[in-house]
Amino acid sequence: MPELPGGTPAPAHAYVPGQTARHPEGWFDPLKDVGADPLDSSAMRAGLDYLRAGYFWECHEVLEAVWLALPDPSAERHMVQAVIQLANARLKLAMGRPKATLRLCKIVQDHLIAGSTSRPIPGAAPPELLEWAENAADLARQALNGEL
Repeated sequence: MPELPGGTPAPAHAYVPGQTARHPEGWFDPLKDVGADPLDSSAMRAGLDYLRAGYFWECHEVLEAVWLALPDPSAERHMVQAVIQLANARLKLAMGRPKATLRLCKIVQDHLIAGSTSRPIPGAAPPELLEWAENAADLARQALNGEL
Protein backbone atom coordinates (compact mmCIF):
# COMPACT_ATOMS: atom_id res chain seq x y z
CA MET A 1 0.00 0.00 0.00
CA PRO A 2 1.41 3.44 -0.89
CA GLU A 3 2.32 5.80 1.93
CA LEU A 4 2.28 9.56 2.33
CA PRO A 5 5.56 11.37 3.11
CA GLY A 6 4.88 11.05 6.88
CA GLY A 7 4.46 7.27 6.58
CA THR A 8 0.67 7.26 6.82
CA PRO A 9 -1.11 4.79 4.50
CA ALA A 10 -2.53 6.60 1.48
CA PRO A 11 -6.12 5.80 0.53
CA ALA A 12 -6.80 5.06 -3.13
CA HIS A 13 -8.39 8.51 -3.49
CA ALA A 14 -9.54 11.51 -1.50
CA TYR A 15 -13.19 11.22 -0.58
CA VAL A 16 -15.21 14.24 -1.72
CA PRO A 17 -18.93 13.78 -1.01
CA GLY A 18 -20.93 13.79 -4.20
CA GLN A 19 -17.80 13.42 -6.33
CA THR A 20 -15.88 10.31 -5.31
CA ALA A 21 -16.66 6.99 -3.65
CA ARG A 22 -16.62 6.73 0.11
CA HIS A 23 -13.91 4.54 1.66
CA PRO A 24 -14.79 1.11 3.06
CA GLU A 25 -16.18 1.16 6.60
CA GLY A 26 -13.40 0.75 9.16
CA TRP A 27 -10.53 1.56 6.75
CA PHE A 28 -9.22 4.29 9.07
CA ASP A 29 -9.77 2.48 12.37
CA PRO A 30 -6.13 1.27 12.65
CA LEU A 31 -4.97 4.90 12.39
CA LYS A 32 -7.07 6.21 15.29
CA ASP A 33 -4.74 5.18 18.15
CA VAL A 34 -4.42 8.20 20.44
CA GLY A 35 -2.17 6.49 22.99
CA ALA A 36 -1.33 8.23 26.26
CA ASP A 37 -0.79 11.64 24.63
CA PRO A 38 -3.42 12.46 22.00
CA LEU A 39 -1.58 15.57 20.74
CA ASP A 40 1.59 13.58 20.09
CA SER A 41 -0.06 10.40 18.85
CA SER A 42 0.04 8.39 15.68
CA ALA A 43 -3.57 9.49 15.05
CA MET A 44 -2.58 13.17 15.26
CA ARG A 45 0.35 12.61 12.90
CA ALA A 46 -1.84 10.69 10.43
CA GLY A 47 -4.47 13.44 10.46
CA LEU A 48 -1.84 16.08 9.73
CA ASP A 49 -0.34 13.90 6.98
CA TYR A 50 -3.79 13.69 5.39
CA LEU A 51 -4.34 17.44 5.68
CA ARG A 52 -1.02 18.22 4.00
CA ALA A 53 -1.65 15.68 1.23
CA GLY A 54 -5.15 16.98 0.39
CA TYR A 55 -7.12 14.17 2.03
CA PHE A 56 -9.44 16.52 3.89
CA TRP A 57 -12.32 14.18 4.75
CA GLU A 58 -9.80 11.57 5.83
CA CYS A 59 -8.06 14.10 8.10
CA HIS A 60 -11.33 14.81 9.87
CA GLU A 61 -12.13 11.10 10.15
CA VAL A 62 -8.87 10.36 11.97
CA LEU A 63 -8.62 13.51 14.08
CA GLU A 64 -12.08 13.07 15.53
CA ALA A 65 -10.59 10.29 17.69
CA VAL A 66 -7.95 12.72 18.98
CA TRP A 67 -10.55 15.40 19.69
CA LEU A 68 -12.76 12.95 21.60
CA ALA A 69 -9.79 11.82 23.75
CA LEU A 70 -9.06 15.34 25.02
CA PRO A 71 -10.67 16.95 28.08
CA ASP A 72 -13.76 19.03 27.37
CA PRO A 73 -13.36 21.92 27.65
CA SER A 74 -9.64 22.40 27.04
CA ALA A 75 -7.32 24.58 24.98
CA GLU A 76 -5.93 21.40 23.40
CA ARG A 77 -9.39 20.39 22.22
CA HIS A 78 -9.80 23.81 20.60
CA MET A 79 -6.50 23.38 18.76
CA VAL A 80 -7.47 19.99 17.38
CA GLN A 81 -10.88 21.40 16.45
CA ALA A 82 -9.08 24.16 14.52
CA VAL A 83 -7.29 21.51 12.46
CA ILE A 84 -10.51 19.56 11.91
CA GLN A 85 -12.39 22.68 10.79
CA LEU A 86 -9.50 23.64 8.51
CA ALA A 87 -9.83 20.24 6.85
CA ASN A 88 -13.58 20.83 6.58
CA ALA A 89 -12.99 24.24 5.01
CA ARG A 90 -10.68 22.75 2.40
CA LEU A 91 -13.18 19.95 1.74
CA LYS A 92 -15.98 22.46 1.20
CA LEU A 93 -13.72 24.34 -1.21
CA ALA A 94 -13.14 21.11 -3.16
CA MET A 95 -16.91 20.61 -3.20
CA GLY A 96 -17.44 24.05 -4.75
CA ARG A 97 -18.96 25.59 -1.63
CA PRO A 98 -17.00 28.83 -1.09
CA LYS A 99 -19.49 30.40 1.36
CA ALA A 100 -19.21 27.37 3.64
CA THR A 101 -15.42 27.60 3.28
CA LEU A 102 -15.42 31.21 4.48
CA ARG A 103 -17.66 30.37 7.45
CA LEU A 104 -15.38 27.48 8.44
CA CYS A 105 -12.21 29.59 8.10
CA LYS A 106 -13.68 32.01 10.65
CA ILE A 107 -14.37 29.05 12.96
CA VAL A 108 -10.73 27.96 12.55
CA GLN A 109 -9.59 31.42 13.67
CA ASP A 110 -11.94 31.33 16.67
CA HIS A 111 -10.62 27.91 17.75
CA LEU A 112 -7.02 29.09 17.36
CA ILE A 113 -7.77 32.01 19.68
CA ALA A 114 -9.59 29.79 22.19
CA GLY A 115 -6.73 27.29 22.05
CA SER A 116 -3.94 29.83 22.36
CA THR A 117 -2.88 28.47 25.77
CA SER A 118 -2.65 24.91 24.45
CA ARG A 119 0.64 23.12 24.51
CA PRO A 120 1.95 22.80 20.96
CA ILE A 121 0.76 20.12 18.56
CA PRO A 122 3.90 18.70 16.92
CA GLY A 123 3.79 19.66 13.25
CA ALA A 124 0.85 22.06 13.53
CA ALA A 125 2.02 25.49 14.63
CA PRO A 126 -0.84 28.00 15.04
CA PRO A 127 0.69 30.51 12.58
CA GLU A 128 0.86 27.75 9.94
CA LEU A 129 -2.76 26.73 10.60
CA LEU A 130 -3.86 30.37 10.37
CA GLU A 131 -1.96 30.76 7.09
CA TRP A 132 -3.68 27.66 5.66
CA ALA A 133 -7.07 29.04 6.74
CA GLU A 134 -6.32 32.43 5.18
CA ASN A 135 -5.26 30.71 1.96
CA ALA A 136 -8.50 28.72 1.86
CA ALA A 137 -10.50 31.90 2.53
CA ASP A 138 -8.66 33.70 -0.29
CA LEU A 139 -9.48 30.87 -2.69
CA ALA A 140 -13.12 30.93 -1.57
CA ARG A 141 -13.35 34.70 -2.17
CA GLN A 142 -11.81 34.23 -5.62
CA ALA A 143 -14.41 31.56 -6.38
CA LEU A 144 -17.21 33.83 -5.21
CA ASN A 145 -15.88 36.62 -7.43
CA GLY A 146 -15.70 34.31 -10.44
CA GLU A 147 -11.90 34.45 -10.57
CA LEU A 148 -11.40 30.68 -10.37
